[in-house]
Amino acid sequence: MNVVFLNGFLWPLTLLALLPLAVHLFARARPRVVDFSSVAFIRRALRFTQRVRKPKDWLLLLLRTAAAVALVLLFLRPVLHSPGGGGPFARRAVVIILDASASMGWSDGSQTRFAVACAETSEILAGLASRDAVNVILAGAAPRPVLPAMGGNIGYLQEAIRRARLTAEPLDAAAAVRLAAQMLEKQEGRREICIVSDFQAANWRGLRPRLPPGIGLSGVGVARGKAPNAALLRLTVDPPRPLAGEEASLLCEIANFSDAPRRETVVLAVESSRASREVVVPPWGRATAVFRQRIATAAPLTVTAALDGDAYPLDDRRWSSVTPAAELRAGLLAFPGGEATAAAWSRVCRALGWARSVAIRPEELAHQAEPLDLLLLAGWDGQTAPTIRAPLKLGLPIIWSPAPGMPLARVWGLVTNAAPAAVGQAVASWVEQPDGVGLTLARPDHPLFAAFAGGEFGDPARGRVRGHLALAAAQLPPGDPLMTYGDGTPALWLCRTFPPVLLWNIPVDAARSSFQNQGEFVPLLGELLLHLRRGAPDAASPDAAAMPGRPLIYQAGIDTRLDEVRLLDTEGSPLAVKPDSGRGLVIAEAPPRPGIHVWTIGEQPVAHVAVNFPGVESDLRSLSPSEIKALGMLAAVSGRDMRRWQAGVPLWPRLLWLVMALLLVEAVVAASGRVKT
Repeated sequence: MNVVFLNGFLWPLTLLALLPLAVHLFARARPRVVDFSSVAFIRRALRFTQRVRKPKDWLLLLLRTAAAVALVLLFLRPVLHSPGGGGPFARRAVVIILDASASMGWSDGSQTRFAVACAETSEILAGLASRDAVNVILAGAAPRPVLPAMGGNIGYLQEAIRRARLTAEPLDAAAAVRLAAQMLEKQEGRREICIVSDFQAANWRGLRPRLPPGIGLSGVGVARGKAPNAALLRLTVDPPRPLAGEEASLLCEIANFSDAPRRETVVLAVESSRASREVVVPPWGRATAVFRQRIATAAPLTVTAALDGDAYPLDDRRWSSVTPAAELRAGLLAFPGGEATAAAWSRVCRALGWARSVAIRPEELAHQAEPLDLLLLAGWDGQTAPTIRAPLKLGLPIIWSPAPGMPLARVWGLVTNAAPAAVGQAVASWVEQPDGVGLTLARPDHPLFAAFAGGEFGDPARGRVRGHLALAAAQLPPGDPLMTYGDGTPALWLCRTFPPVLLWNIPVDAARSSFQNQGEFVPLLGELLLHLRRGAPDAASPDAAAMPGRPLIYQAGIDTRLDEVRLLDTEGSPLAVKPDSGRGLVIAEAPPRPGIHVWTIGEQPVAHVAVNFPGVESDLRSLSPSEIKALGMLAAVSGRDMRRWQAGVPLWPRLLWLVMALLLVEAVVAASGRVKT
């Protein structure tokens, strides 16, 4: 807070504060010594009274000095202002950041937090004059100023606040504060940023605004009391692109943002079918409801999950757009020395019928017209790891047959940042087995081998090899051996990564192995392909980043006319789109609400996009007063208090009462303890 003195020219009067001290010092002057015949009794009487009067004198001095200081300040007429600098009559420049994010939709009573925030913002605007420069920023996924620049049309701003609507967007608090600081950078007078928000902890905690000197920061919190909430945080389809005829898992993750357990019912709708599950979610915990759904055809599906309604219904529904695949597409990269392995894998894909291997080169990974489901690396020596790591980050599982002599540190380099010191210079050297060696299942209970449990498909470990790579389990990234040789060397090593990386250490050429000639080889590789693509994250899906406030992008084909591409919202109304012919993209405006949005070319739907509620807005807990203070802002109780601070709170009436109280206490102290002689 800033204190401004209206009568600053009276500052010399502060010297009067020394008057009580001067009186005190003169009063202590020694009187002239007069000898009496006997003063023994007088000295004996004063011995006690002086011990009482000495501290009383100091107390009187303190009270009189405080009264003199308060009296001088009374004539200076101090006024308390909100931070921002400038004098009481200076032009003010104020930017109000109005939080319009999804968390403001919580109702603390009869009104939502956003409605309260709009009323507080109007109250603050009412305290400004036409000479002041002011603007309002609606804060969401991207800050949106009501006026293009600072202005004085307060009536227009108040009307815009009355028309403002709550969004379902996440809040980018840092971007809103940066925009406000830029607007105030060249303004004169008292400059201030005022934030009206619920100060949701998930958005504001950790924010450290760096404002230019001379710009004050204040805030009005509108959150009242607790806000218990249950939210549907995630709807995941596993695998993300199921095959026609495959059974997919649909996982609904529910969060409980309260200190009491909650029993929630999840209803899942896949096209016209319905199913429900009941789960108990622990306090401040999460639970997952799992549904099974067989995908009948390769036609796109719309999946909707919903919770029973509560006091905050915005996050009780979630959507997903599933595009089943007619076949599994495996990107096959054959490196020198891995031709036999690549040929065997390709033959299996043709034999399965529902899988197809696509021969590509490493530099073509980033330019695939159709999405891949996984990668097959035959004879790769671990070089050019960044090229392979990029699709791994997008969620593509990998089956990797390493090249002989490859440094094992390169295996670590693909799945982690660096290899531990114990790996050192170890290499995957080739070990000959002239008499042949068999394989065994290291994890018979692993889901990969579930299809072989009844013996219908035979023994997946049948066959012998005449050599393999010397891979020591202790030198490999953390994982599990699925199949091993007699000496314990891993034949199939599944790294504990997400997405999974499987090291294939089984030769499949006729000169070194009979494994590929066994009838179990085809179903084993088929089960391996299906298993690895399960549990892969759906980060590569365009739905993963689709949420209100973020623009949607459509990648058009070569023969597509960009001016024919449209995006329809949840009600079938078209959203504004902007073609980018240079990159072959169509960029749509940010959707205002969650739901299924449809890309069309002409009248034909070509893609569905699920726009979902941002999960970060579901935890409605707010910052504590001490945490708000740690942000470097002055917190007001209401917009009316902020308005008073902006106009200035006169302190002289309080000083007048203080002077009178000090003089009264001084009179009582002076009158008490007088010694009658």
